[in-house]
Amino acid sequence: MSLPPVELPPELLGEIFALCLPEKDSDRLDPKNAPMILCEVCSYWRQTALSEPRLWDTLIFPSGQAAKRNPRITHLKYQKFITGGGVERWFGRCGPSHLLAFGEEGLDPAHPSHNSTHLPLFLSIVTKYARRLRHISVTITKPRHLEMFRRGFPAGIYDNLESVAIWCSLQMTRPELQAFSHFQTPFIPAPKLKHASFALQVASPIKFVVPWMQLTSLKMADVRKRLSPLEWQAIFKLCPNLKHGTFVKFKSLGRQDPTMEVMEHKALTSLRFVMFGPSHPDWRILYDPVRFPNLRHLQLDCQDADPRFGISLLQKPATRKALAKLQSLAFCAPAGAYYHTIASNVERTIQQLAQHFKSLPSLTHITLPYHNFRLYDIAHLLLSRSSARGYPEPGLRASVHVVLTGGADVYYPLLENIQELGGRFRLASLTRAPLTVNEEGWEESDEEIGWL
Repeated sequence: MSLPPVELPPELLGEIFALCLPEKDSDRLDPKNAPMILCEVCSYWRQTALSEPRLWDTLIFPSGQAAKRNPRITHLKYQKFITGGGVERWFGRCGPSHLLAFGEEGLDPAHPSHNSTHLPLFLSIVTKYARRLRHISVTITKPRHLEMFRRGFPAGIYDNLESVAIWCSLQMTRPELQAFSHFQTPFIPAPKLKHASFALQVASPIKFVVPWMQLTSLKMADVRKRLSPLEWQAIFKLCPNLKHGTFVKFKSLGRQDPTMEVMEHKALTSLRFVMFGPSHPDWRILYDPVRFPNLRHLQLDCQDADPRFGISLLQKPATRKALAKLQSLAFCAPAGAYYHTIASNVERTIQQLAQHFKSLPSLTHITLPYHNFRLYDIAHLLLSRSSARGYPEPGLRASVHVVLTGGADVYYPLLENIQELGGRFRLASLTRAPLTVNEEGWEESDEEIGWL
């Protein structure tokens, strides 16, 4: 006998519904995802979902490439949604004072020809909701979009705007800018604006005029163009209050003028670099032409593990000096990626840290992926940096994404059982690496993992 379903209080059910939202904002428009699928379960769920503002306060349209991958998504379909009043109905479920996020996904660098934009249809919507917007993202693919963006969008009424994302495939030359040298965005003034994101295929970020002085975090995806040292320095001159910087598809800087003076940026405390493919970064970027004396957190993401990844991070004395106040170091995989393949230099970094006690003396926490059969490297590192050996209390801690490699799915809590570590090792995740096939067609595995 089946029991009738228990009707949870709407407040609790609303909290559960909010946790069901997809990680990617643009996926909310997919009818197979929350919030729309929640409305199809029963009338009580539908009523609760429609009255929960957090389910309907964000409307980000997918990029052209995303629409091509998903047959349920078409550019024309969303055009009809916008022109038919779909945005007003969506936001109408939030109430008159709830803050909103609106816009579209940016360019797909791998398929720039497939990108399109709904920007020409956004004018009336942005005008209507400008004072309630907490986030806005726009995509610019044609010179006429610049003029439409500059003259059409309202200015000076973004009272609650906290973040802006601009995606642009143009070169931003003077002809494209109507003889101007820079592009004046309508987000001046925006008194609460603190976060900005740029994805630029060719143009320099300093071509855009935004409230740079207010920014505390900046994310930049510079797809095809290598930043010059002058541009890199100009970014930090424009943003004296910047605390967090993320640079996606990061490339090392171009050739530097030996007469260029080094500047200090004291506000920055956190840096994140996301690298793709066979990147070989020049870590001079951490100290020349901009020095970050208060850098505390460094995160290195690698989409495709490469043997040269991070090869010079601790190799040069100047880099180690630049990281002297670093408190946390993380080797991570970007969202959606796996830790199955580990760049060899992750292991080299651990070995260098264990061998050279004076390198990164302020480091208190490290996060990284590591093979199960080499966990003794982590043990060596943690034991070498314990309070018993003069390291600051409680000693270095490590969060490790362990990758099981071999013919047996076995993980033995080796590090957890070492009393001297005092709980400074944390198993962050456990994943199984796929078997590889060598040139002769034999499946290779490490049968020695059993002794761990």
